[in-house]
Amino acid sequence: MNVRKFVAATSREALQMVKQALGADALILSNRAVPAGVEIAALPPQDMPQSARAPAPREQAERSFAAAAPPAPAAGSARVQAFRPPHVAAENVIRGPRPKESGADRLRGEAADPRPQGGRRDQASAAEPAAGETAVMSELKAMRGLFESHLAALAWSESVRRSPLRMKFTRLALGAGFSPALVRRVLAKMPDDYGEERGWTWLADVLARNVPVVSHEDNLVSRGGVYAIVGPTGVGKTTTTAKLAARCVVRFGASKLALLTTDGYRIGAQDQLRTYGRILGVPVHVIQDEASLAGAIASLRDKHLVLIDTVGMGQRDLRVIEQVSMLANAGAARVLVLNSTAHGETIEDVIQAFRTKDLCGCILSKSDEALRMGIALDAVLRHRLPVHFVANGQRVPEDLHEPNAKYLVHRALKAPAPAEPFRLADDEFPLVMAPVDMPGPLGESANAR
Repeated sequence: MNVRKFVAATSREALQMVKQALGADALILSNRAVPAGVEIAALPPQDMPQSARAPAPREQAERSFAAAAPPAPAAGSARVQAFRPPHVAAENVIRGPRPKESGADRLRGEAADPRPQGGRRDQASAAEPAAGETAVMSELKAMRGLFESHLAALAWSESVRRSPLRMKFTRLALGAGFSPALVRRVLAKMPDDYGEERGWTWLADVLARNVPVVSHEDNLVSRGGVYAIVGPTGVGKTTTTAKLAARCVVRFGASKLALLTTDGYRIGAQDQLRTYGRILGVPVHVIQDEASLAGAIASLRDKHLVLIDTVGMGQRDLRVIEQVSMLANAGAARVLVLNSTAHGETIEDVIQAFRTKDLCGCILSKSDEALRMGIALDAVLRHRLPVHFVANGQRVPEDLHEPNAKYLVHRALKAPAPAEPFRLADDEFPLVMAPVDMPGPLGESANAR
């Protein structure tokens, strides 16, 4: 890139120098103070990235250029310090000055404003620097995003050129339902010298070793305690509660289990759980408020496992906060039921709404209905959310299984290719895979060869 620098006493003069030397479409890279005044680094239009050459209408361009220039100093005053926006390593498009206002236009404007002219000038002088700074910062941020996206696309293209196999596995992982953020992080660690078979094994192994599954000895049925089964409406909380209860009865006996429900809203919700309770020989206690919940838990301390079936509510329902507070105050740990068929952004929203320090893990429900298990696995991978069980049907208790990470990953990667409307073209991958910062677990563990 042919970056040129211009030094002048003020920003106005430096911007004029840029325009005269490089033209109205020059790309400003930096603007900083130097002993001689102001230094501006600019890029000629022909050296700009193609994605940054998006010409705006002349009127908008003229306003942008005028907003970037500071007001002229008053005659006879000491030299006014040049206006310098905060230093940001980004870009700004300079396209030309504001047309001069005619005398007639100025007179019409003054006649329309009944305020004293001196007041108008004072207010305008005070407002211009703030407005100019806002405009410049807005353009800097926008151009920085364009420039970074262009560089990210170049970096991804270079990565694909060095390892065409990485593109194939990227397409595979995205088609399986894993998010671009996680795919970037994993495949960045893939060795370039792997063949297709060895690469597939490496990818499956890295994902499986990072799925946080709970062992048989540590799941909630084996450990015991007080657990509230929470989640949005329709994810299968009541059926899952019945499956967990049946497992506990088989292992420890009906006398070691207690069932509670806070779901008094849905018609038949209590009857459904009572039906399961009668089959298992376990009574169901109905909870009305926080006080009755705390009293019931205190009276059931001799039980190995206490399961609380909670009322279903959308993750954006304000009552979620009340429910979380009530359960936490009563000393109940929470297990989140995640619908494996839900969209990735929906699962992300659910986890964000229900996740607090007393959330001890999750249960993946409706796995038999999920076309792509990678969507749910992606969420538990990124959030390090322990998986206690996987449910794959309505039968109680048969359709509840302890999680097997290798099987879940293998099933996810073997998912059918996306349908045509949802399939990415090769030239669209750089836009999807542009790197961004993503906090998550897949760091050193992805380095295994």
